[in-house]
Amino acid sequence: MAHHTIEAVGIRATLDLSFGQLAAFEVVRDGRTVAPLARVPWADGPDNPDRFPPDMPPHLRAMSGDFFCAPFGADDVEDAPPHGWTANAPWELVDDLASADGRLARFRLTRAVAGAQVEKLWRLVDNHPFLYQRHIFHGGSGALPVAHHAMVDLRSGGLLAFSPKARAETPDMPLETDPAQGHSHLAYPAASDDLTRFPTFEGSQADLTRFPLAERHTDFVMLPERASMGYGWATALRPVEGDVTLLIRDVAQLPATLLWWSHGGRFYPPWNGEHRGVLGIEDGRSWGGAGRSRSAASNPWSDAGVPTALALEPSGSVAVSHALGALPTGARAPVTLDIEFGQVRLSDGTTCPLDTGFLSLS
Repeated sequence: MAHHTIEAVGIRATLDLSFGQLAAFEVVRDGRTVAPLARVPWADGPDNPDRFPPDMPPHLRAMSGDFFCAPFGADDVEDAPPHGWTANAPWELVDDLASADGRLARFRLTRAVAGAQVEKLWRLVDNHPFLYQRHIFHGGSGALPVAHHAMVDLRSGGLLAFSPKARAETPDMPLETDPAQGHSHLAYPAASDDLTRFPTFEGSQADLTRFPLAERHTDFVMLPERASMGYGWATALRPVEGDVTLLIRDVAQLPATLLWWSHGGRFYPPWNGEHRGVLGIEDGRSWGGAGRSRSAASNPWSDAGVPTALALEPSGSVAVSHALGALPTGARAPVTLDIEFGQVRLSDGTTCPLDTGFLSLS
């Protein structure tokens, strides 16, 4: 596998060029190295045909850290693999340049998506604990649901916090409908205005701000943002490891957070019940995992004013930006945050800089 690493003072990120995956991410601060993202346990093993069936989407082979999905979910228009070619085809390095305050790298997807050329921009800034990512679609036509697919390693448990959400809801069907293939803990479909009290299939209540929800499950919950302007965020505190993951974006670009619990709840290859302790925190512009056609068409979210697809411009470009970060912390309660004047202030008293101009595409 070909990899490319960029580095600035206090931060380092590595891209797996095979499928555009964030293979490694480290933040160094206060004498500590923080690396909270997950990597599938089979990523560095041999190519075993029993483990990797021929119809397996390529991105599952070494799924790591974060990757960009275009479309998010199934592509029933171009017959691309789940989560699109941005997550399943090679990327190539365009350039990697020093800037006055850090590093800037550009990558290009080797396949077109909806007729568009896709560019990935990574920016690291000295002493900023964030990987700034921008994905730019040059040309193309139609509309695409898009999302990041960040995955946090919560094998030792975690506490979650979010910017205000309109509600939490599950789709009509669970991720796995055959009990022999997988098991879910939550009710489908269901909704709640209280993230700490979400219906389960047994008729009880689950606290979505604590990981895990149950002993063995895979679940998917959609969290549309309450506001239509400003910054949306999510945090995942790992009390045992003493760190917190931060995800920040402009809600006008990415108006929802989609949560995926992968905690031993899939029983078939390559999962085999071994993928445990992983929470996907997937900031997106998509009607959940409904796929390309349903997200691009009129649907309950878009009818309510929540954008669920990115409209491409045949003679222009459109882009979405995102900040993924991490910090050491001694917090023991879920970590909230405020953003003001280019600075993030966490509820544990920690502060750090944030390039808000990058997030707003200015």
